[in-house]
Amino acid sequence: MSEVHAEHKDWLVCNRCGHLQSVVAVSPEHPFRCFNCGELIQEGQARWLEITIALSFTALFLFLIALFYPILTLEIGAQSQTVTILDGFWALMQRNNFILAALIITTLFLFPLFEISALLYLLVPYVFNRRLPGQAAVLRLFNQAQAYSMLEVFLLGLVVASIKMADMAILHLELGSYALFMLVGILIMANLKLDRMKFWAWINPNNYFTSVVGESVLDCTACNAMVGKSIVDTQEHCPRCGCEVHERIPNSLQKTTALTIAAAILYIPANVLPIMTYSTLGEVESDTIFSGVVALIAAGLYGIASIVFIASIAVPMLKLVILVYLIVAVHYRVRIGVRHRMFLYKVTEVIGRWSMVDVFVVTIFVAIVQFGFVYTVESEGAIIAFGAVVVLTMVAAETFDPRLLWDAREKKHESKQAD
Repeated sequence: MSEVHAEHKDWLVCNRCGHLQSVVAVSPEHPFRCFNCGELIQEGQARWLEITIALSFTALFLFLIALFYPILTLEIGAQSQTVTILDGFWALMQRNNFILAALIITTLFLFPLFEISALLYLLVPYVFNRRLPGQAAVLRLFNQAQAYSMLEVFLLGLVVASIKMADMAILHLELGSYALFMLVGILIMANLKLDRMKFWAWINPNNYFTSVVGESVLDCTACNAMVGKSIVDTQEHCPRCGCEVHERIPNSLQKTTALTIAAAILYIPANVLPIMTYSTLGEVESDTIFSGVVALIAAGLYGIASIVFIASIAVPMLKLVILVYLIVAVHYRVRIGVRHRMFLYKVTEVIGRWSMVDVFVVTIFVAIVQFGFVYTVESEGAIIAFGAVVVLTMVAAETFDPRLLWDAREKKHESKQAD
């Protein structure tokens, strides 16, 4: 195997369209965008280190408070129930609903804990210029895990659940809910301020790896290193961060198609079957997602009804439609409208996770509305199907390679030049 030559170059490859470009020297406050597709390649940062460290330690403190202190207290007559963030997980475990319980503990505890721990594991050694084992893997996983850390989605679910419950009983917001609100804001700011390019340059200043002189390079989607095609063909991993590097994600279209079809099939029972069952003084009623929206409209809660309808019905359907459109466009090599399809792809990355609102609302209801004969709420099977739709569409968007959208246009240009 040829020896790998490593050096630093002021170049970057856009991982959206694959174009290689020189980095223009600008002040730290200014962002850098791809000249071809307009994708943000490098964010502008100023005083990022001090701010991000302060935010990360604050996030750890608030996370512990939000985790162990109650977030809500519900009173019906002389009875009261108090709930923490993880009480929904324990309630689901008691009902042998292990799939939904695993989704809750993963999105509300494991991924947020990893997110905060990763920030501290990276930032504190950076201050003292001490490299620790596995920091490249931690930073790579940190970027990948953020989509599945859903405290902000849970916070929206908490608001929706609180407004729904306000009509049935007396509701008190506890210390944990205020800590959760601040934690969400702190984590968003920390992620915005973190200068990932500085970290990768600190971990390994080399960003250009080749074994053949003048060979074309591919981009590493994790650390933005440029890796020669000969290295990719032999090693299939980035020498800088260890992430898999491919000219195109293997079987991208097939994977996305299979996941989209599975999500579309599950979308039907998720919306037709009940997601919750209410038992009040011996009378039992069931709610589907749509009937829940209708009930909110009937109660005059138009704002909350709009949020639930958009997040739980419109967004999953929109994401499925967009994914199908992207798959068809790549399959038939549609050459025009690449930029607007890139925009739609970005939309699928952003909106998909917010559909988890209904899953969190049901979990909160199951955990706190347990008043025996007076009022009880139980989850139904459709909520598992709905959670599966959300996860499948998120994974489908991740397996889709946006560079495929540009391939048809590039081949059109190549054919013109050949003529």
